[in-house]
Amino acid sequence: MAEPRAAAHQAPAASETGGGGHVTTRTYINVAVALAILTAIEVATLYIPGIPNWFLVTSLLFMSALKFFLVVGFFMHLRYDSSIMRALFVGPLLIAIAIILALMALFSAFILLPRIIA
Repeated sequence: MAEPRAAAHQAPAASETGGGGHVTTRTYINVAVALAILTAIEVATLYIPGIPNWFLVTSLLFMSALKFFLVVGFFMHLRYDSSIMRALFVGPLLIAIAIILALMALFSAFILLPRIIA
């Protein structure tokens, strides 16, 4: 009689709830190390002599976007949420990016000025 009662108090398996398990601490450490390496590469990119401005801006934007998706995906748990939550996050993000690009084009922010490093 005690065995069925004990079985009733067990937590349901991940397959029963439809959700996946949580990531381990090792995964968080790996993501943090990847973020630190990307940050170091971003800083080092600024000090490369003779790099064209278009390549500098493109590479920095790409690396910052990669860091953004790592933080959102792992530390904000968006990677493990349902697809509707992902859509509710990504949809307004795309609208905000479009508005920012439109404002930059409107005010001619795409003119590349020479960079000055002291």
